[in-house]
Parts: sequence; structure tokens; C-alpha cells
Amino acid sequence: MELDKLKKEIMGSFPNVENSRVFFMKQSIFLEEKYRFVPENTHFAEGGCSDEINGPEYLLMEQYWGSRFKFGGLAGYPHGGRTGFEAVSHHVPEVFGRKNLLFVTGPHIGYHRGEWGKVSRTNQDELSNACGSLAAALESDFDENCEKAPDPLDRQQQIIEMIMFPYLKKCSDSGKTPKLLDATNFLMQKINEDVLTVVNNLSPRFQGQIALLTGITINTELGNFFSPSLVEIMGEPKLE
Repeated sequence: MELDKLKKEIMGSFPNVENSRVFFMKQSIFLEEKYRFVPENTHFAEGGCSDEINGPEYLLMEQYWGSRFKFGGLAGYPHGGRTGFEAVSHHVPEVFGRKNLLFVTGPHIGYHRGEWGKVSRTNQDELSNACGSLAAALESDFDENCEKAPDPLDRQQQIIEMIMFPYLKKCSDSGKTPKLLDATNFLMQKINEDVLTVVNNLSPRFQGQIALLTGITINTELGNFFSPSLVEIMGEPKLE
């Protein structure tokens, strides 16, 4: 399948989608030119899903900005929470009175020849789920989730199930089958709410700029795409 044709298909659900590599390189250049984020005064922190299929773009950003702090986990939720964000804020280099934080996070979903939630992985004959964690949460019984005892060996998955409870209940009440695409968008909004809460709390105490990039990664057989959700710069105003 040609890349342009694939992108047009994805745009039916994500109109602002871009090739992931292109998007993140554009944002890196934008931050450097407009806000003077440079590797010497910037710390990159990433909260994507643990799934290795999301790795190429994060590795690209790491090569650009330097080693990354990981605050994410299953389904791309910021499991590091307040403590993780606070910790990384103390790791930022300061050069000539400038220091910057760059946060990137968001969920992901597979897309394979018209089917959402599936992806073809290298050297595997059968398709697999993406995101597997979110797909498992949709298959769980939300009534049982309410009664489920905390499992210290599966905390992250239980958090995803808890987050998805309102969506699953809405589907159950309306008699609709949960859809991974809709669930991914629901999760994206929850991630935005929670990340903004933590970052807005951190920002007044951080003497520098904070760039927040969130969005949904779309995994395909021709590589990853990215649909941005939040692109915000907090702190000092940009330099003209």
C-alpha cells in the first residue's frame, strides 16, 4: 500500500495526522528556533506505551535531545504521576540561565488495511493487538472490575481498566459494543486532563519552560503516524 493512500485512509478518523518522524522533527526544530530549546538546556521525558512498536520515534527524539526520562507505561498513560514529573524537573540542565522540559505522551492504536486495533509486526505471520493493554481493558467485565481486589503485580493494567470504566458503562447502558478507536480517543482525553493537572501544578515551581506534546500514535505496516492533541508551551514567553 502506498504511503499517501494509507495516510488518506487514516485521515478519515484523524484529520490532522502526520508521519510521526516528520511531526516530531518539525516540533523539535520549532522549539529550537522559537523558544531556544537546545539539547544542552533541555531534558526530554516520554510517557508512551511500553509496546516496542512505538520506539522508533522516541529513539529519534532521544538522539536529538539526549537521554530520556520514562514516565509512561501500559496504554501510554502517565503512570509516573506527580512523583515522576517532580523527579524529572530536578534533572534538567541549566545553560546560561535557561532550562527546559519536553514532555511527550499519548496512547496508540494499530491500523491494518481498514481494520483498527490490529498491526502487522516484523517477522510475525499473524496480526496482533495495538494497543494490547487497552484492548484487554475493553474485554474485561466492568462490573467485576469494581469488585476486583488490587493486584500489586498488575497495577498498571488495573489503572487502565479503572480509567475506561465510564466508557464501558456508557456502552453497556446504550447496548453498544465498545470500539477500540472510540476507546483510544476517550483515553486520550483522560491523559490530557491528568497531564495538564500535573504540569500546571509543576509549572509555577519550575524556573524554565515546559513543552507538552500529546497525541495518538497510529501503528501501521508502513511505519507510525501521529495525530497531535495538545501542543502547549508553558513558562517564559517565546523569543522574537
